[in-house]
Amino acid sequence: MEEEKKKKEEKIKPNEVYIINKLNFATQANVLAKICMTLKFAKREPINPDIFMEYVIQKLAFGRCVILVSFNEKTELNGCAVLFLNNNPVKGKILWIEWIWTDSKNFSLSKKGLEVIEDLAQKLGADRIAGAMTKNFNAVCKKYGFREAYRVMEKEVKKNEENMEKN
Repeated sequence: MEEEKKKKEEKIKPNEVYIINKLNFATQANVLAKICMTLKFAKREPINPDIFMEYVIQKLAFGRCVILVSFNEKTELNGCAVLFLNNNPVKGKILWIEWIWTDSKNFSLSKKGLEVIEDLAQKLGADRIAGAMTKNFNAVCKKYGFREAYRVMEKEVKKNEENMEKN
C-alpha cells in the first residue's frame, strides 16, 4: 500500500516545473539525456549532446548551475531552462539565463517557468536575472518585465585548417 502511494507521488505531472541542481543531478542523467536528444534536432540552435553534458555537469557539480524542466502528458520535454549563478564584481550576483526553451504553444508554461526563475533568484540571493536572446526580445521584455541592460555581440571565427587537424 505504501509503495503504491510512493509511485503515485513520483509520477511526473504535466507542465510542472522541476529543478535539477547540485543535490540531485546525479540521479537525473536520464532527464539530461532527454534534453540532449530533444534539442539535438532543434532547427534554430542545435546542441552538441557531448559538449552539453560535459558543460552542464561540471557547472552542476560545483553548484553554479540549475536546470528547470517540464514535460507534457506524454512525458516528452516541453520546457527547459539552463541557469548559471554568476558573481559579477560590478553587477553583483546574477542568475544568468544561459538557454531557455518552451513549447511555443504553451503560454502558461512560459509564465510559470519565469515565475520559478524569479523565485529561485530570490532564494539564491541574486541581485538580478539576466540573459541574452536572439528571438522575440521586445515581446519577452514587455510581457515579463525585463529591460535592456546591455547588448551582446558576436562574430564568427574563421577556422584554421591547422587547428582543425589537431582537434
